[in-house]
Amino acid sequence: MKTSTPLSLVDQSRSESAFGRLMHFWRKTLGLSQEQLSEDLGVSTRHISFLETGRSQPSRLVAGALAECFGLSARDRAYLLTAAGFSADQSVFETPELAVWMNKSMQNAMARAEPEPAFALDNFGRVISVNRAWLAFFLPRVDPALLEAPNMYELVMNPNGLRPHLHNGTALSCGLALYLTMETLQSDSPEGWAMLARLEAAGALPDNWPQLARRLIHTSDYPLALNTGEGIVNLTVYNDTLSSTSQLVQPRLLIGRIYRDDNRRVVSDAELAAVPEDHPLLYRQLLRAGSLPDK
Repeated sequence: MKTSTPLSLVDQSRSESAFGRLMHFWRKTLGLSQEQLSEDLGVSTRHISFLETGRSQPSRLVAGALAECFGLSARDRAYLLTAAGFSADQSVFETPELAVWMNKSMQNAMARAEPEPAFALDNFGRVISVNRAWLAFFLPRVDPALLEAPNMYELVMNPNGLRPHLHNGTALSCGLALYLTMETLQSDSPEGWAMLARLEAAGALPDNWPQLARRLIHTSDYPLALNTGEGIVNLTVYNDTLSSTSQLVQPRLLIGRIYRDDNRRVVSDAELAAVPEDHPLLYRQLLRAGSLPDK
């Protein structure tokens, strides 16, 4: 007699289809037969079998109905929809418990980074919240107008932002412009198109930037070579997606942190002390369940 193990159900769910694997796993977990599931969904048993083996692809309606039938959480619903070839519902972003978790995670990540700069962004660069060290770094270096509705693309690439202080400004601008372009073309977001237009109007896009950018190595982290009185200081911006799964949150949030490559402090105690206690960006929270702060 074959002994059951904690992974035996997972092993039994090895279909060629990612959707079929997840569907089989949840059906068996809930103790449902294919006949029971076909009755609940109003489809034939043969169709259930074809979905599990990958011989048929589900419609979004069927995938959503299966998620409801299985009683899946927001996270597991996102996995099922993604496996079916559909993006997770954006309504997931409005899940109250997820918003509480995101606020807590965002605040903890930025607080733990002190006294190094940290910030939270959406996927089009809008700055959601920052810590004290981030303000200490940017306040003396960028035009105050750029901090009224701050966007990281503009803060780094705009001639009135960090760009004049950067030794690698051209290469960095090309790389960021290509990333923003990929996000915009994929989503056809008005916000992305508007940001690209603003960057072009501000003279932030170098000539032939697509040709230059395609030669670069693109990662989620990027270097800032800062011109200072002590010479070039090499910094690295590290980014992580803030989400309970990589597919879950749209628009997703990113947590970024800035460190010096020589392990010295990015900002001094005196610079930290100069940060206004009531700055509106300082540890700003999401306003309500899953919503981004107003522009």
